Amino acid sequence: MTHGISLSVPTVLKPKTDNATSFTTNILVVGGAYAGLSAVRSLAYHFNRRIKDPLIKLKLINSRVSITMVEPKSGLLNILGIPRAIVDVDFAKTQYISFEDFYDLKFDKVVSNQPEVLKNLATGQNTGNNEGGFEINFVHGRVTHLDEHRADYQLVESDETATINFDYVVLASGRDRSWPTTPNAYTTKSYLEEMTRSKSEIDSHDIISIIGAGAVGIEIAGDIKHYCPNKTVNLMHPHETFPPEPLSTEFQSVTYKSLVNSGVNIHLNTRIQKELENGDLETTTGEIIKSDLNYWCHAHQNNISILSDNLRKEFVTSRSNILVNEYLQVLNKDKKLDAFFCIGDIVELPIIKSAGWAMYMGRLVANNLVSMILDNILIEPFPDLTQMPRGMVIVAGNGEIVSELSGEVELNHKGYVEEYRDYCIGKIRSTIGV
Repeated sequence: MTHGISLSVPTVLKPKTDNATSFTTNILVVGGAYAGLSAVRSLAYHFNRRIKDPLIKLKLINSRVSITMVEPKSGLLNILGIPRAIVDVDFAKTQYISFEDFYDLKFDKVVSNQPEVLKNLATGQNTGNNEGGFEINFVHGRVTHLDEHRADYQLVESDETATINFDYVVLASGRDRSWPTTPNAYTTKSYLEEMTRSKSEIDSHDIISIIGAGAVGIEIAGDIKHYCPNKTVNLMHPHETFPPEPLSTEFQSVTYKSLVNSGVNIHLNTRIQKELENGDLETTTGEIIKSDLNYWCHAHQNNISILSDNLRKEFVTSRSNILVNEYLQVLNKDKKLDAFFCIGDIVELPIIKSAGWAMYMGRLVANNLVSMILDNILIEPFPDLTQMPRGMVIVAGNGEIVSELSGEVELNHKGYVEEYRDYCIGKIRSTIGV
């Protein structure tokens, strides 16, 4: 079919498919967290808006655009709430929103080997997407290989591989950390089992150490001490100050004091060499720090290993980020991939990575993609970052909220305190539109 440009004829999937199957789609979205969901929801919004034009309607109504999202979770996991969720199971229940509970994003076709997911998502009811000239497929799995034109994938808890061919791809694969800060969370049930197991581990150990005082390490240390005040909580960091983001010394100082006042033991300029069999930690200077349970929060891994060798060689930086232009198309100094977009934590941009930026990128790419398909033009560049204020909000000790925006540091800003009553899940759902 031809709109602004030519698109492939997509495969017509069954409403329910319980095994990995190869097919063709027009737009593939790899990853369904903040960035990926924002992209899918915004694609739906723009197609619904544009089809009100009679000429566009003629182009779309008889040949729907196929959108496919591949994601191993069957819901939205609010990563912002994980530091508290691992120590508070009742709270954890509020931080995973199953896709069937979304109020304004429905899937037409579902590929999953999990009977409950098929039962809950593939209801056979009219989603209304066809009235916008599109359909949305959900593949409950993960992409294992990605190049410019095709993706290999496996369903969760399976090694059977199938292929998805596509016209456009939006890579929103994000980054992972060690368990439990990055749980598998394939379903609501399995996610809550993981959080219960995490809470049991915390309950059964007296001395808990967090290695690495980035935002995640800070919040885990603060939340464990806040909700388990009788535990000894250590926070180790190899440098003089934290967190490492380019923020003011005042922000660092307020965060440090908040943690100390809550009873967290902070070890600065302390680099851990290894964890001993009994849980104790040995530093690079030979000191032994007593510990029973350890959380390694010193590093993250961008999910880019799925990229083909050529893509990694040409477009991935030494920091494991992906080079993009102002439209978030993948590029380097010699080459641009017009149909390959990248969003979220894995982009090479001078920003403090956040849920807010991820959702913004999803909306921007969706706007440009719909415009490319219908009008053959890109219409919305990324904003001038030199004019954007840097900011960060963090939960420190005693549940205190430390924030900085445009150099102004506050403790327990009223607006942020209100947002963090549910760790921003309400705001996130409203922003994405789910």
